[in-house]
Amino acid sequence: MSEHYLRNYVDCTEYKLPLDLQDVFGRKRETFLEIGFGSGEFILQKAIENPNADYLGVELSMISAKKLLKSLSRNHVGNVRALLVDASFALRNILPKDSMSGVYMNFPCPWPKKRHSERRLNSVNFLEKIAKVLKKGGFFQLYSDSKEFVHEMFGEVGKTNCFDDPVLEVNPTVGVGTRYEKKWLDMSKEIFRMKCIRIKCEINGEEDVVRVSNLWIDDIDEKSLQKVDGKSFSKNEFFVKFMGLYRNMDRNTFLIETLTVDRDFSQRFYINLSRRGNRWLIKLDSQARPFRTKAVKFALRVLSEKIAKKDPGGDQNH
Repeated sequence: MSEHYLRNYVDCTEYKLPLDLQDVFGRKRETFLEIGFGSGEFILQKAIENPNADYLGVELSMISAKKLLKSLSRNHVGNVRALLVDASFALRNILPKDSMSGVYMNFPCPWPKKRHSERRLNSVNFLEKIAKVLKKGGFFQLYSDSKEFVHEMFGEVGKTNCFDDPVLEVNPTVGVGTRYEKKWLDMSKEIFRMKCIRIKCEINGEEDVVRVSNLWIDDIDEKSLQKVDGKSFSKNEFFVKFMGLYRNMDRNTFLIETLTVDRDFSQRFYINLSRRGNRWLIKLDSQARPFRTKAVKFALRVLSEKIAKKDPGGDQNH
């Protein structure tokens, strides 16, 4: 991403988590979150209308993030920060508890097919994550063109015990002002708005981010190293697969392409294995900075155990 737009972009892997919002924005103001900002029309307009508030946008699409960052730069808007990360992971690990005055979600994909049900953002689990980052009295507002999606969300809100009774409107007089909404209205289609207030939250979900340290081993078994290529390992809710093995000409440095999954959050990155004097160092490669999750820590540990050369007595050196 061009440095010209980085002023409003937050690379969360460079920050201590959860984020310190005062550090991120350089000031302490009311902060609002939009989950899935798309082309960025809504969050841009909100930020322009409310210069004394701060706005965070979470999005998975690099194309959408670039559109928003260009618009922010073009309009000289400084009170928005864009995060390119999975929303569920961000709510669980990146955003501080009790930090948001409001959370917006505008026209999320309803994933209507049964096989895509796990991707829907209207479950009790997801709503509890939203409640965790909201301040007491903060609101959650949903706009959608899917009647089924909204009614499911409406029913799930009550199961959390975190919100008051939600209010549901059909074709509300106040919209979100996006091109997508306008196109839908021009087709005389219905739009649904649901809003609820956080009244309490006793959710203390387990976080995925942990301290990940470099590992040392005395020597490697290259045959064992070759064997881990393409192999998968799992433990509890962690999954690891070593996707590829690359080495330099003098065989003193190896890169292991790695896939990890923590619950529903996946990452791809490289593990660097290099000779340092008489020992071998295993660490995350500096060119790819994954979030330091439990699955990433598990990947380093598994690799060290599988490739360490055994001593004559049969024990492994760590």
